[in-house]
Amino acid sequence: MQHYLIVWTFPTVEGAWNSSSGFTEYINAGCPGDRFEGFELKYRVCEPISGSGVAIACATDIGKVWAHLAPWIKGFGIQFEVTAVVSDQEFAAMWPSVEAAGRLDE
Repeated sequence: MQHYLIVWTFPTVEGAWNSSSGFTEYINAGCPGDRFEGFELKYRVCEPISGSGVAIACATDIGKVWAHLAPWIKGFGIQFEVTAVVSDQEFAAMWPSVEAAGRLDE
């Protein structure tokens, strides 16, 4: 599973305000779209005044991330930036081979 950093913003503060009831309903329903085969949202934080937030998800591929975000894009026009990232453990596991590859040019 690949980790993804998801950063979102609403184009307008009004849009953020208008989505608050739907987001509250989603949370109160147990966040049903936050976990499905090949996708799990690990952590989400919101900054409600500016209408922005950040999440960390694990997914088998970017298509699963896109599927998770689709209702929010279509329903509320939220803009997302998605970046593949690694955990500390993944970084430490990768580093030896990355370091070795860097030595090939020496």
